Amino acid sequence: MDGYNCFGCAPNNPIGLRLEFFEDGDDVIAEWTPTKNYEGYLNFLHGGIQATLLDEVAAWVIYAKLKTSGVTTSLDVEYLKPVFLSKGKVRLRANLLSHEKNIATINAQIEDADGVVRSRATARYFVYPPKVAQAKFNYPIEQE
Repeated sequence: MDGYNCFGCAPNNPIGLRLEFFEDGDDVIAEWTPTKNYEGYLNFLHGGIQATLLDEVAAWVIYAKLKTSGVTTSLDVEYLKPVFLSKGKVRLRANLLSHEKNIATINAQIEDADGVVRSRATARYFVYPPKVAQAKFNYPIEQE
């Protein structure tokens, strides 16, 4: 989409995360390799970047599983263990816990290469009706 510059998933954002998402059964997943650009404390992935990753994978559950768009209303993050930059690639994983009326609740987590959960979040989204998502938010985005 012309002008699309999402920090989380736009492929051409020079400072963005450039995440790509895939469906894996009931889950939406992505793999991402943290770099020094996203460091907080020495060799630790910054907590704000972790929250962004969790929010982004949760948002893609709305797109992929509910076939519409929405906006975050809350994000409750638990930082369980440090995400070390030196450990390389992490996996983001999220799934739908519930969808009642226009509120979706999503479980999201960041796992290290060994599958250990390093941080997790419960995200709540206000979910737009599909016709509103199409009219106001260009969902679904037309593929060229």
